[in-house]
Amino acid sequence: MMPNDSATYMRYWGKARKVESDSCDDYHLLAYHCLDVAACGYQLIIDNRYHSADILEELGFSRQDAATWFAYFLTMHDIGKFARGFQQLYQHPALVPPAGKIYIARHDSLGFWLWNEHIQRRWLEDDRPLFPGEENKKQWRNSLHIWLQIVTGHHGVPPDASAKGALAFTPEDLQAAEFYLQDVRKIFQWETFPQQFADKEWRKNLKKQSWILAGLSVLADWLGSNQAYFPFTTTVMPLTEYWENAQQRAQTAIAALPTSAVVSAFKGHKDLFPFIERLTPLQQLACDIKIEADGAQLMILEDVTGAGKTEAALILAHRLMAQSKADGLYIGLPTMATANAMYQRLADAYRALFQPQTRPSLVLAHGASKMSAAFSQSVWQLDNQGSAHYGQTESSASGECNIWFADSRKKALLAEVGVGTLDQLLMAVMPFRHQSLRLVGMLNKVLILDEVHAYDGYMVRLLEGLLYCHAAQGGSAIILSATLPHDLREKLLRAFASGAECEIPLLDPQAGYPWFSHLGRSGLHEMPVATREEVKRCVQVNWLTQLDEAIVMIEQAVKEQRCICWIRNSVDDAILVFRQLRERGNIPAENLLLFHSRFAFIDRMQIEQNALNWFGKHASPDSRRGKVLIATQVIEQSLDIDLDIMISDIAPIDLLIQRAGRLQRHIRDNSGQCKSALPDERPAPVLSILAPEWQPEATAGWLGETLRNTGYVYADHACLWRTQAILRELGAIIMPEQARTMVESVYAEMLDAPAELVEISNRVLGQLMSNRAAAGQNLLSLDKGYDRRASDTLWSDAVDISTRLSEPSLDVYLAYRKGSEIIPYANADDFPWEKSRLQVRESWWRKHGKALPQLAEDELERFKTQNHLFAGIVLLLDNAGEAGYYSKTQGLLG
Repeated sequence: MMPNDSATYMRYWGKARKVESDSCDDYHLLAYHCLDVAACGYQLIIDNRYHSADILEELGFSRQDAATWFAYFLTMHDIGKFARGFQQLYQHPALVPPAGKIYIARHDSLGFWLWNEHIQRRWLEDDRPLFPGEENKKQWRNSLHIWLQIVTGHHGVPPDASAKGALAFTPEDLQAAEFYLQDVRKIFQWETFPQQFADKEWRKNLKKQSWILAGLSVLADWLGSNQAYFPFTTTVMPLTEYWENAQQRAQTAIAALPTSAVVSAFKGHKDLFPFIERLTPLQQLACDIKIEADGAQLMILEDVTGAGKTEAALILAHRLMAQSKADGLYIGLPTMATANAMYQRLADAYRALFQPQTRPSLVLAHGASKMSAAFSQSVWQLDNQGSAHYGQTESSASGECNIWFADSRKKALLAEVGVGTLDQLLMAVMPFRHQSLRLVGMLNKVLILDEVHAYDGYMVRLLEGLLYCHAAQGGSAIILSATLPHDLREKLLRAFASGAECEIPLLDPQAGYPWFSHLGRSGLHEMPVATREEVKRCVQVNWLTQLDEAIVMIEQAVKEQRCICWIRNSVDDAILVFRQLRERGNIPAENLLLFHSRFAFIDRMQIEQNALNWFGKHASPDSRRGKVLIATQVIEQSLDIDLDIMISDIAPIDLLIQRAGRLQRHIRDNSGQCKSALPDERPAPVLSILAPEWQPEATAGWLGETLRNTGYVYADHACLWRTQAILRELGAIIMPEQARTMVESVYAEMLDAPAELVEISNRVLGQLMSNRAAAGQNLLSLDKGYDRRASDTLWSDAVDISTRLSEPSLDVYLAYRKGSEIIPYANADDFPWEKSRLQVRESWWRKHGKALPQLAEDELERFKTQNHLFAGIVLLLDNAGEAGYYSKTQGLLG
């Protein structure tokens, strides 16, 4: 027979089945679940999973003490479930009966309320033996406050200190929680808290590490909620006896996690890139530069297209990993398309980062991608079965676990090598649910951030916050860009230096190009980098003012059997030209390719592959001849294609430099065959730019009707005017010699723009400053610790914040109706619905959506439930084939 006080808390459930089962118990006692989670936390530390022991070692704990104290506090993670308001969500004759209490706050926040408003007072004032340390209790209180925020915030959000717990608990509930805490203390047998708990400076460090500890608490809760390892148990036994069982099960649960791959020694570039016969100067610098110093390091690589920046970054990352400064990496890119291209490039190289006998995981961080069996490994291998009756507004740990790991964008952060958009990293420093788990994934990884010049002011401010946080965690980062304005390079270096607590750097105002910046504890070291002759560019600029001039130019290129591309600044403008070329009939339809963002993913991937087949490095001369690509900005970055001739709508100077990088990118003979050495036998490269007639005193409407959409996409018209001005002055894009001149002339406003355009630019600048301020408000103040007050944005409103300030988009799923079934447009074995998805702007949908056939609201809700979709619209296609509003060749039309 159990003592009466134990019998009290043994009448509270912690997990329950939605349906009764004959094979095992229908519910799991709350005390046991708390010990399950504590045992998982204990084993995570003992095995140093995700560097958990290293984190606590920085706080002065031995591994054994760290594991025991972390487990001790995790036994309290679900004390909010002692609330009768929660208990009445599931009822059983052996459990406490309903008591008329209400459940209006989540159980995690109720747990913090219980500590803050009741347990703490009882311990301090009534001399209850609830915690270790019977004397000088007040000196421990502030540290306990931080620990309770960490463990009760185990659902991915700090607990809400304003929760109205008094409405949820009965006096019997409060007493049961007290009895439970008294018995838990007997398991661990601590006489007092560690002395550092009373130290103010130590608490600052605890706050700093509390975000990682909160992420580890989430993992421990998910592991401890898995019935495969922790079956439901209703048999009453002493907690000390159950604790022994829980520890054995936790060892099995933690052992089932993928083992960490072992980093290989760096022996030179050949293991990573056997195809590289001769290193570029940038790649050679990456092999030679000294990186042995302790602490976080930031390297910024600025070089021309074709200089091998990605390979140089991976060489640097491998060297850092081989010196035990990191054990994985994440590559963040601007878009899903660029992430997909990078994933393909990494697939052959990433294994060389690790020893052959280990199995590193490579995950592409967007859900529409196919996870190749050859290159990926599940980070979570078992369905976390079993959930509970948590009501309509609250998810269980099991459900959250399944949702998280079903989403490869999130899974990528826990893989050894992750590739995805920058957004997945930015969410770690914003008040998104489970941001703490993202921080765990970032820990001890090298972040490689590509195409950084592509981000707007809002994202740059978030990126500054990310660099600050990563440096504060001791992490290193590598930034890649074709061109960075001085102001942007300074912002990034200062943010990292502040997080790493090293001297704020003074940048060389006469920085050359290409340029290598290396920041560490010893300060900032900047140096010029040589450039291979093969990638030096002199691209003449030709000006077009009429659409018809561009159309004639394309048709002439086809007659000459050259391949040509026109990059337009909006999807609608690209579709317009594509249709016009088809209707004129002078170019065979099979030689025309349209590429933009409004295609279903399965079609977009095919179009991208077609582009590579036609214009890729190894494309045959026959496949290139007479081919035409009409595209938007989707080809600006990471797509390794090579055009003979290019047209572009006017765009900011750095984007035109990027676009010109796809013009005669590889060395070829006159027939189009790739060759290894200069000279390129094709006619000298020319970038033809569609722009208004040159107007030295341009007015607000200078872009005209032809480029009206360009004015919407690039709102800073003075930037466009300065771009036109500097290119008219230089007559060519000359890389690398004129790179700084071109970029700073536009972005440092070295050229005086017309008054009306400056007025527009000032409005844009005002909006930019406002956007930076908004981004600052959306960043977490990590120094405040795992606390809701660390954000100016309410965590409950996290769904309303974004990593980007672009217009909100909608997911549209293409489908056919087959009898009573709705089947996906994509005929694919894997991810059929994701591959049937495309995105459109909300404003576009408001304008065009009503005219398009789609599921009725009630049918749509049933469809979402059946297919586990949280948002989106299902657009129905004609069963007979391509509907007039969607085409494999043109995408979704208005």
